[in-house]
Amino acid sequence: MTAMYTPSPARKVIRIRRAGCIRLAVAAVVVTLLASACDSAEQVPWPTYSTQLQQQIDSAAATGNCVALAGYLAAAKATSTVHEKATGFPNDALEAYIQGAQAAAGCRTVSANEKAKDNGQVAR
Repeated sequence: MTAMYTPSPARKVIRIRRAGCIRLAVAAVVVTLLASACDSAEQVPWPTYSTQLQQQIDSAAATGNCVALAGYLAAAKATSTVHEKATGFPNDALEAYIQGAQAAAGCRTVSANEKAKDNGQVAR
């Protein structure tokens, strides 16, 4: 005669809680991805930029050209005020798009704290 294993009520509760935690984690990941999708290509007012800019950014991301992406990001940050005065749109969406391209290309970006450490300062 073979004995059947029946889990105790405590084990069932642990399994239910574990499944609930997994569902919660998956939901958090989905929400994060949806929130980051707000800075997609559709959010950037492309007609206010050079006609080839999106193609150049996408090409640099596809080839992993982190130097070019860093240059595009630096230019976007440097010209944001001027661009906003001329078009009514700051470069915020463009900057987020380039940062997303950098992440997709696997580029290492320097945070404000790392920059401050390099300069011997503390970022606030």
